[in-house]
Amino acid sequence: MKIMEKIWGSLGLFEPVETVEEERPRLEEPENKGKRGGNIVNLPTAQPKQIKVMVVEPVVFDDAQHVADHLKNRKPVVVNLENTDKDVAKRMIDFISGTTYALGGQIQKIGNNIFLCAPNNVDVAYNSREENLERTILPWSSKQ
Repeated sequence: MKIMEKIWGSLGLFEPVETVEEERPRLEEPENKGKRGGNIVNLPTAQPKQIKVMVVEPVVFDDAQHVADHLKNRKPVVVNLENTDKDVAKRMIDFISGTTYALGGQIQKIGNNIFLCAPNNVDVAYNSREENLERTILPWSSKQ
């Protein structure tokens, strides 16, 4: 080893080749070195979880509990009460509205006797045709 290399090495300007090889641990060759993708690690992707929307057509009041169970499991539910007795439908909406409120969700009427019940992990953005028409014709007026 040359004297200059020793001096530069002590100053940190030069590393002798022998020292570098002795200090560095040897890396083992991977078994699948020749195979494609041997050093590639799969990372989980940040794709949003797909949400399943449940559609329920209840007939009797006991079916309201099924809607509540879906909401507790954080699944949005479309409730179609078109073929349900009027008095039963009113009781069901009261029960489902209370459940939705208790879970921090929201309920929205989306049609004649059709409601969307959404848990707190789902945002609902809905504008009815009447509301859109009114804004177009009289944009300065607002419902209160």
